[in-house]
Amino acid sequence: MMNRRENMLAILNHQPHDHIGDYKTDMYSTGGRHETFENGPTGGGADGFGCLWSPTESALGNGVPVAGHTVLKNICDWEDVVTFPDLDAYDWEEAARAQLAGFDPVNQIQEYAMWNGPFLRLTHLMGFEDGLCAMYEEPEACHALLDALTIYRIKAAERVVHYFKPDSICLYDDVATELATFMSPEKYRELIKPMHKKFFSAVRDLGVIPNIHVCGRCEAIVPDLVEEGAQAWEVCQPENDLLSLQATLGDKLAFIGGFDMKGPLSYREVSEEELRAAVRETIDKYGPGGNYAMFGMILYSDLNKFLKTMAIMSDETIKYGTNYYKR
Repeated sequence: MMNRRENMLAILNHQPHDHIGDYKTDMYSTGGRHETFENGPTGGGADGFGCLWSPTESALGNGVPVAGHTVLKNICDWEDVVTFPDLDAYDWEEAARAQLAGFDPVNQIQEYAMWNGPFLRLTHLMGFEDGLCAMYEEPEACHALLDALTIYRIKAAERVVHYFKPDSICLYDDVATELATFMSPEKYRELIKPMHKKFFSAVRDLGVIPNIHVCGRCEAIVPDLVEEGAQAWEVCQPENDLLSLQATLGDKLAFIGGFDMKGPLSYREVSEEELRAAVRETIDKYGPGGNYAMFGMILYSDLNKFLKTMAIMSDETIKYGTNYYKR
């Protein structure tokens, strides 16, 4: 029987495996909020681009961009205005030592989270409205900035691989709402897809598995994620037709998610058995498609309640999902 690390690697590489994966326990996350040059210091402040961040209750204490503060007013001025973080000023060695303290390399894979992909960074610099307008009004200037941001992220990935030695790198680039992508699929393919493809190719050349994080209803561009080179999609949410996508792409893309984290259970008090039953129902719906890992969570603003709920769901995922494909 595969251990959890072997099983998760098989899922990400679209190979036969024994268990339903569990995101919380099988994948040890590094990076993310710890990248202060990307997300500002703990407690809020400016990141390496000069964008301001402030922690919020809705983000469980993590920082979000400060509303109304923009660094770049005109996309055509980006070369004169935008400054990039000094990656060599960040103590990568100490960051790796501190963040990997709890990592179990025998039973877990390590995934380095790179928040703020090229699209999100564009919106952080300009604000969502102006950033989206720039994509349509000045596509050439927008392409140049997005390419520079991608090259910068590749340089960061090189340092990540040297110091952290992750199994996978996940690029977070939320290009969708609950209803649809922020831009048309055609505009996505024109400006964002080439950047993702460039980044994922570089990650693969570094010997690391490239994954992507996109929340919301992005089903129109999910086939593009495969063409870009992503091996897994996090967090695939049920506002997408996941069963249809699994049927057509399941042998080329790992699906991580599936649970309705904003559904009916998030609006009332629920029992432990209700949570466990919801996990089993989700696994039985998406598990048969293979290359699937459960990401069980409910978006409560209360951090303790959020963590307790997630732990219960993770426990049920392991209990119910172990040897799922060997029964």
